[in-house]
Parts: sequence; structure tokens; C-alpha cells
Amino acid sequence: RMDAVLLQRFYPEEYHRRFLKDGLRPDGRSLTQRRATKLQREALSSTFGSSSLRIGESSAVAGVIAEVTEASPDLDPESQRRISTSVELLPLSSQVFRDKHVAAGISTFLASVLNDILNSPHVLDPSQLIIREGELFWTLKVHVTFLNFDGNAFDLCVLSALAALEDTSLPSLGQESVAMSSSSAPHYVTLPPDVDVTKLKGLSPEGVIFQGIHLALKSRPLPVTFAQLPGDVWALDPNAAEEALGASVSLCLVGGKWLVYHRGGAATAEHFLSELMPTARAAMPDLEQLLTNAQRGD
Repeated sequence: RMDAVLLQRFYPEEYHRRFLKDGLRPDGRSLTQRRATKLQREALSSTFGSSSLRIGESSAVAGVIAEVTEASPDLDPESQRRISTSVELLPLSSQVFRDKHVAAGISTFLASVLNDILNSPHVLDPSQLIIREGELFWTLKVHVTFLNFDGNAFDLCVLSALAALEDTSLPSLGQESVAMSSSSAPHYVTLPPDVDVTKLKGLSPEGVIFQGIHLALKSRPLPVTFAQLPGDVWALDPNAAEEALGASVSLCLVGGKWLVYHRGGAATAEHFLSELMPTARAAMPDLEQLLTNAQRGD
């Protein structure tokens, strides 16, 4: 009889199939069971909002930086998105990411998906980022860094970025007077909370041009990822070994509608209707609670 370690290494499908006969995965979970998850906000001190997330052995941190941006009618509207995202896959987080081409492909895909989801009109109300109508607005730059990776990059990215945005506060903003500025270009300064602007020196007559706010999202985009295991069964929240066996599908509930992303193959419509969608919907309350608890600091 072959040793279990050798069986897992050289015949991973057979290794998983033996567990699945009893309705369990090698790590002891059922097909619809998530790994232990821990989410914290205020993970980074040098950002406007941040979070840290661990899903099983996968972990990431996300940070939000806000920049004052000048509106320009000459620019493509796509380049003036209010949220821009980037994803960094550290080589030490997984052997897979030591291949620069592989890491670049995955990070580009994840950043693109995050851009689409977070800039959805169902998620973000860009009017709250306006500093001066038609002239200035805040651009939020969300950066997700993988610290360790053991599967389910999609959920890790979306949830950590979402939590960081829900943690984001934008400061009040003032404009320096022409006399104080060292250049002809306008210079903007962030103001402490509850500051008495009448006692501040160097501000233009306009005083405060933006009143600080805590960012409010219109809804939470909630992600659920599945991997196809031997025997044509689908497992929720796959680890890296499970994802390596074949196709994976990520769903994200945005504004009451499901966005679907395939990787490594495609699932039939029957799977979505009869199996994946109901399981995905059943996972929503736990994700909502995870985010709410982190918001309260539980």
C-alpha cells in the first residue's frame, strides 16, 4: 500500500478521491465548509484605511491611499476611476509566485477584477469623493499584498480590499494661500479633525475645501470561490492543492447580481443552477457577519 504522502504527491486525484468517498476533504472539511477566517481592520498605520485577512493558511494585508486628483475633460473616463487597485504577490508567499510571469498574470487578473467590482455603481458612490465639482476629487488607491498563499486568491483579494475601504476615512482638506505657496500650482494640506480654521495661518480665503468623511459603500460585494474536485464535485473555499486539480469558479454578488469568473476550465450552467448558486447564497450571512464583526472590532 502506497504511503499517503507519496500518494498525495504523485497521484493527487486518487488521494482526494479516497477522502471524497466519505464526503470529506483531506483537511477534514465538508464540501461546503470554509476554512477558519480572521479579519482585522486598522492593520497599517500609514494608510487612510487598512485590513489584514487570514483564510486558512492564506493571508494578505490591504491598504488604501487617497490622492487629490485634478479632473480633466481630455482624459478617458476609464482613467479617471475613483478607485484604482494593485495586487502584489510576494515570491515568499508561495512557490507558484516565484515565476514572475505566472505571478504577473495572476496579479493583473485580480487587480482588473477588483477594479470592476469596487468601481461598480452598486458599490461606490463617487459623489462623496468630490472635493470641488468638476475640478478636484479624491482617487483611492487600494493595494493588496499576499503574505502567504494556500489557495482562494479571489476571496482573499475582494474581502481584504473591501474591509480596507470600509475602514477608510478621508481628512478635511484646505488650500494654501498664494502667499504661502512656493509655486504657482495650488497646494493642498490635510487638516486635523475639529480644527478651528480661523486660527490656522497660511490657508486661502476659501478655508476648508473638503470636509472630512468616513467612506460609505452602497453595498458589500461578497465573493465565493469553488474548485472542481475528482468525481465532478465542487468544493467551497479551496486550498492550493484543491485548486491545482482542475477548474475553479469564483462568484461575486454585486448589487443583487452574480458576476462569474472562470479559471482553468468552465462549469456547465446546470452546476450553477443546481449546486453552486444555492451554496454561494448560503455562504453570504457568514461573510456579512465577518465584515460586521471586524467593523465593530470583535
